[in-house]
Order: sequence, then C-alpha cells, then structure tokens
Amino acid sequence: MKKTFKFKAIVLMLTSLLVVSCNDDVEVKNTNELSSDTFFESLAQIEASANAAYAQLQNAGLYQRYGYILPDTFSDESQSGGDPNFVTSFNFSLTPSLLQTTQYWNNCYNGIGACNFVLEGEETMRARQATSNFTEDDIDDALGQAHFLRGLYYYFLVKRYGGVPLLLQSEATITPQPRSTVDEVYEVIINEFQLASELLYSKGATERGRATSGAALGMLGKVYLHREMYREAQTTFAQISDYSLLPLDQYTDNFNDTGEYNDESMFEVSFNGDNTEQDLWSQTGIGVSEVTFHAQEYTGWGNLNPSNKLLAEYEDDDPRLNLHILQNGVPYGPNNELIWNAGNIRWFKFSQLYDNAQVIQNGETNARVLRYADVVLMQAEVEHKLNNDPGAIDFLNEIRARVEMPLYGTPEMDAAGFPVDTPSGVFNAIVHERMIELCGEQVRFDDLVRWNLDAQEITTDNSGQSRGYNPDVHRLMPIPQVEIDTNDGIGPEDQNPGY
Repeated sequence: MKKTFKFKAIVLMLTSLLVVSCNDDVEVKNTNELSSDTFFESLAQIEASANAAYAQLQNAGLYQRYGYILPDTFSDESQSGGDPNFVTSFNFSLTPSLLQTTQYWNNCYNGIGACNFVLEGEETMRARQATSNFTEDDIDDALGQAHFLRGLYYYFLVKRYGGVPLLLQSEATITPQPRSTVDEVYEVIINEFQLASELLYSKGATERGRATSGAALGMLGKVYLHREMYREAQTTFAQISDYSLLPLDQYTDNFNDTGEYNDESMFEVSFNGDNTEQDLWSQTGIGVSEVTFHAQEYTGWGNLNPSNKLLAEYEDDDPRLNLHILQNGVPYGPNNELIWNAGNIRWFKFSQLYDNAQVIQNGETNARVLRYADVVLMQAEVEHKLNNDPGAIDFLNEIRARVEMPLYGTPEMDAAGFPVDTPSGVFNAIVHERMIELCGEQVRFDDLVRWNLDAQEITTDNSGQSRGYNPDVHRLMPIPQVEIDTNDGIGPEDQNPGY
C-alpha cells in the first residue's frame, strides 16, 4: 500500500453518533455495545478510533466529490462543463433537499461524532495507560488528532452554512440542538486548533497522513485571518517550522500522486485507490472507499474547467500556467513525452497525467487541504493588514522566487501592471498571487468573500451569461431540509435567507 496508514472496516452508527475504523489487528465489536468506557484497551484501538475520525474526509460529501466541487464551482476561476452535479452549484441553484447540500453536512457531522468518541475516551485511556501498551504521548496525540479534525469539520460547516449546531458530546445528538451563532462556532474552532497544536506531534515525528502541530497552527492562523484577528494570525504563523516551498523542478509534487507528503505539504486527505463499495458515487462510510473522482471529473470528463478569467490572469512566461492547466501543446505524462492536443482546456492539477498517460476513474491522488504556499501568502496578507507592506512584499516574493518569476517591487513588475508602491497595489498583488498559486484548491471563493469582492468578481460565465450570484444569499448554502425536518431545535424560520 502506498499510504502509511489507511482506513479499513469502517462501521458507521446511525444519527452521526460515531464512526469506528479498525485495522487487521483490531477486533470489530458489536456497535450496539461500543462505548468509550469499554473500547480503549490497546494502542491498536486508540489508533483505530483516531483513524475513524479521518474517514469522513474521504466520503462523497467531502473530498471524494463535493468537498472540491462545491467551493470550486462557486468561484470565478472555474467554468461548468455541463454535468448537473456542477451546473447546480455553478449557477447557485442549490436547494435544501439536494444531495450535495445534505451529504456535505452529514459527512462533517459524522466526522464530529467520531472525534467526540475519541475525546470522551480520555478518562478511560488515562486510567488504563499504566497497564496497557500505550503511553501518555500516544493518548495526547490521539486527542490532538480528534481536536484538529473536529475543528476542521466545524470550519467546513461554518464556511458553507454559517452558524450550525454545536455537538461537542455524544449525548447532544439525541436532544434537539439549535443553530449556534457564527461567533460561537468560530470560538470552538479556535479552541480546537489551539489544543491540537499543543498535543500533536510535529512533522516527521508521526505517521505520514496524520495531523501535526504545524497543520494545526496553519489552520489556526487561517481562522484568525478570516476573523480579522491579524495580530493573532501573525503570531501563530510565526510559530510554524519544518516546512518549505518546493523548488520549481519539484513544483508538481504539490499536485501529483508521487509527491505526496512533501516538504510543502501541511495536511492531506489520503486516498490509495482501495474500494469495496458497491456504489462508488454515493460512498457512505460503510466499507472501504479510498478513491476520489477529482481527476476523472475535472480532467477526464471536463465537468469543471478553468475559466477564461483565470487563464487571462496568468502573466506571460509564468511556468505555473502549463503546470496547472492543460491546453493544446502542453506536455504531460511520465516523462513529459506526451502533448495535449485534445482541443479543449482541462485542469492539470490533481490529475494522474503528471505520472501517467491517461486518467482513471478510481483516483488515489491525495487532496491537499493545506500547503505551505498558502501560509506564506496568508502571511503576506496579514502583514498588509498590519500596515507592513514591505514585509508583505517579502512574503509575496518568496512565492515568486520559487517559480523563478520577476519579483514585486522591480521595474519589470511595475511595467507588467503590478506596482506595489501603494497599499492598494500591494493588495492587488496579494489577490493576483493567491488566484494563480492556489487556483483549483478550494480557496478562491472564501478569499473573495473575505475581501468583499465576491459580488464584483462572481458575475458571468465564459459566454457572458449571468451566473445569478447574490452575496446576500449565496455566500452560504441552505441548511439541509432533513435537518430541519428531524431536529426539533431547528425550524423553517432558521433556514438561511433566500432559501
């Protein structure tokens, strides 16, 4: 297997209470008897419970499908290829009853339930530690992973739905839970990432694929930035070490299969191509489905393509263009011996075409949730917000130097239309650099919302037709109808405006 650890024999309990993942050495127990008081008897069981907290990231609501489809289709860097799963969100036509609306919500809450199971086992784990084969450090790391992932799931939820129910104990799933406010949800997220940063191992000190203290700090800094807590973000980002930008000749390792867990990678969702699911396209967590359809849908079928607007944003001679996007004449394949002449434009990022001659449906390329380039660009934005534009330019130029492009502040960049001698010029450079460097990585829509540029930038498709975007409605997705129907704490009056 290519991954250091994987998810196997997933058992999903109803009502988002718990997901349990076991490996070959762990007995699969009757889920009707499973509890945190009786489960944590060995290191294998502790690791299995932590693994289960990751499993929902691989499901159809998240990085198997809709975790990339939804934020990418919302952005202005994409163009729908016509598939109904993409057209609906591209045209901002989501409804409370749609599958993607519900699956995204359910996978996040299933993951939260699995995290709660780990965290509620702390007392049992510590009581058994002296007579078991695990250490206090093992316990701390498992708790840190659960805190990190619970923070990540709530971060996904609050960005897409706004205020959501806070289920921080398993018992909360059997009582009506109202929507918490956005501020209350973010307070929990910040606390989760703070705890995770203190409990987790650093990069290189744990199995590849598990959350690390650096990943927790990166996500914490990102949340601070979104909350306009710039001093806190600055301090948090400054604590990150053990990561670096890959040189240009290794740049595609950020998006391919062979370069996973590299020095720039901070957190990835693992896939290894294994599958025992009968219905791959509706993965629920029962059985094994370590496949993602990202490459098939974006590159193979062209269900979502780079927009003309994105293509026009690249500067002349920017090497990232032909490393991000396939156009006629672009080399690809194991030795770059093949030439793309399909007559259409496709995403190169996260396809198998860096290493292979064709795209296959059952993809195993990991989803990169956070990489160090994003952190560097967020540091530039933080310094700009703190009125330190020289510092912001330095961070921007780290990204430029890596891809061997002219640096901001030089006559060449001034002539190219990117002067940085004013605050507005620096901000424009940040917007430009983030759009190019991070395109197709599920960050552009959230960037535009953070900058209050969404209404200005999300306007028309490639043919000039209006996409119908309304920031008063479409910054959020609708609360799933099934949640309104089954949760007595939420009624129709609690639905997001416009739905």
